[in-house]
Amino acid sequence: MIHRDHPELSISQQCRLVKLSRSAFYYTPVGIDATTLTLMKQVDRVFTKFPFFGS
Repeated sequence: MIHRDHPELSISQQCRLVKLSRSAFYYTPVGIDATTLTLMKQVDRVFTKFPFFGS
């Protein structure tokens, strides 16, 4: 939606038009590392097996 090389509108003007903060426009998501993914899978296995834990 936002074109970096728009001839008439700056990036900040385009962000304002689509109600997006400039920081959100420039944000690049960070991937999930292998350790976190392994931990998430372990938690999911426990939750699937024992859904009543934590109640």
